Amino acid sequence: MAAYPALVQLVRLLGRAEALTALGVETEPDPAMVSVEQRARLAELLEARLERVSAQLVDEAAASDDVTNRAAGMAFVDDRIAAFVDLLCGDQPERLRAAAARLLEGWER
Repeated sequence: MAAYPALVQLVRLLGRAEALTALGVETEPDPAMVSVEQRARLAELLEARLERVSAQLVDEAAASDDVTNRAAGMAFVDDRIAAFVDLLCGDQPERLRAAAARLLEGWER
Protein backbone atom coordinates (compact mmCIF):
# COMPACT_ATOMS: atom_id res chain seq x y z
CA MET A 1 0.00 0.00 0.00
CA ALA A 2 1.26 3.45 -0.90
CA ALA A 3 2.33 5.64 2.01
CA TYR A 4 0.71 9.01 2.65
CA PRO A 5 3.71 11.00 1.30
CA ALA A 6 3.52 9.04 -1.96
CA LEU A 7 -0.17 9.87 -2.34
CA VAL A 8 0.59 13.53 -1.66
CA GLN A 9 3.29 13.45 -4.34
CA LEU A 10 1.01 11.84 -6.92
CA VAL A 11 -1.72 14.38 -6.13
CA ARG A 12 0.79 17.21 -6.57
CA LEU A 13 2.05 15.78 -9.89
CA LEU A 14 -1.50 15.43 -11.20
CA GLY A 15 -2.52 18.89 -10.05
CA ARG A 16 -3.83 19.10 -6.51
CA ALA A 17 -7.22 20.66 -7.21
CA GLU A 18 -8.03 18.29 -10.04
CA ALA A 19 -6.77 15.22 -8.18
CA LEU A 20 -8.74 16.02 -5.03
CA THR A 21 -11.83 16.60 -7.18
CA ALA A 22 -11.27 13.22 -8.84
CA LEU A 23 -10.99 11.65 -5.40
CA GLY A 24 -14.09 13.51 -4.21
CA VAL A 25 -12.30 14.85 -1.12
CA GLU A 26 -11.10 18.20 0.21
CA THR A 27 -7.69 17.03 1.41
CA GLU A 28 -5.41 14.08 0.76
CA PRO A 29 -6.93 10.94 2.30
CA ASP A 30 -5.16 8.05 3.97
CA PRO A 31 -4.09 5.84 1.03
CA ALA A 32 -5.58 2.80 2.79
CA MET A 33 -8.97 4.52 2.59
CA VAL A 34 -8.85 5.21 -1.17
CA SER A 35 -11.61 3.17 -2.77
CA VAL A 36 -11.47 1.24 -6.03
CA GLU A 37 -13.63 3.93 -7.61
CA GLN A 38 -11.31 6.70 -6.42
CA ARG A 39 -8.29 4.80 -7.78
CA ALA A 40 -10.06 4.49 -11.12
CA ARG A 41 -10.69 8.25 -11.22
CA LEU A 42 -7.02 8.93 -10.35
CA ALA A 43 -6.01 6.55 -13.13
CA GLU A 44 -8.23 8.43 -15.60
CA LEU A 45 -6.63 11.71 -14.58
CA LEU A 46 -3.15 10.22 -14.93
CA GLU A 47 -4.11 8.88 -18.36
CA ALA A 48 -4.86 12.43 -19.46
CA ARG A 49 -1.61 13.76 -17.96
CA LEU A 50 0.85 10.89 -18.30
CA GLU A 51 3.38 12.77 -20.43
CA ARG A 52 3.20 15.81 -18.15
CA VAL A 53 3.68 13.71 -15.01
CA SER A 54 6.67 11.91 -16.51
CA ALA A 55 8.19 15.27 -17.50
CA GLN A 56 7.69 16.57 -13.96
CA LEU A 57 9.42 13.50 -12.54
CA VAL A 58 12.37 14.04 -14.90
CA ASP A 59 12.48 17.74 -13.91
CA GLU A 60 12.60 16.74 -10.25
CA ALA A 61 15.41 14.30 -11.00
CA ALA A 62 17.34 17.04 -12.80
CA ALA A 63 16.96 19.32 -9.78
CA SER A 64 18.30 16.67 -7.40
CA ASP A 65 21.93 16.95 -6.32
CA ASP A 66 22.09 13.15 -6.20
CA VAL A 67 21.32 12.78 -9.90
CA THR A 68 24.43 13.12 -12.01
CA ASN A 69 23.64 11.08 -15.13
CA ARG A 70 20.91 9.30 -17.06
CA ALA A 71 21.10 6.12 -14.96
CA ALA A 72 20.74 8.08 -11.73
CA GLY A 73 17.86 10.04 -13.26
CA MET A 74 16.07 6.85 -14.19
CA ALA A 75 16.68 5.42 -10.71
CA PHE A 76 15.19 8.59 -9.21
CA VAL A 77 12.09 8.29 -11.43
CA ASP A 78 11.78 4.56 -10.69
CA ASP A 79 11.89 5.23 -6.94
CA ARG A 80 9.13 7.82 -7.18
CA ILE A 81 6.92 5.60 -9.32
CA ALA A 82 7.50 2.64 -6.99
CA ALA A 83 6.30 4.74 -4.07
CA PHE A 84 2.87 5.33 -5.60
CA VAL A 85 2.59 2.30 -7.90
CA ASP A 86 -0.29 0.91 -5.81
CA LEU A 87 -2.36 3.93 -6.82
CA LEU A 88 -1.84 3.33 -10.56
CA CYS A 89 -3.69 0.98 -12.87
CA GLY A 90 -2.64 -1.53 -15.51
CA ASP A 91 0.44 -0.58 -17.47
CA GLN A 92 0.59 3.02 -16.22
CA PRO A 93 3.81 2.45 -14.21
CA GLU A 94 5.58 1.03 -17.26
CA ARG A 95 4.28 3.80 -19.50
CA LEU A 96 5.44 6.47 -17.03
CA ARG A 97 8.88 4.84 -16.97
CA ALA A 98 9.02 4.63 -20.76
CA ALA A 99 8.03 8.28 -21.16
CA ALA A 100 10.67 9.31 -18.63
CA ALA A 101 13.28 7.15 -20.34
CA ARG A 102 12.56 8.91 -23.65
CA LEU A 103 13.03 12.28 -21.94
CA LEU A 104 16.29 11.10 -20.40
CA GLU A 105 17.81 9.75 -23.63
CA GLY A 106 21.28 11.16 -24.03
CA TRP A 107 20.88 13.18 -20.87
CA GLU A 108 23.95 13.99 -18.87
CA ARG A 109 24.38 16.80 -16.40
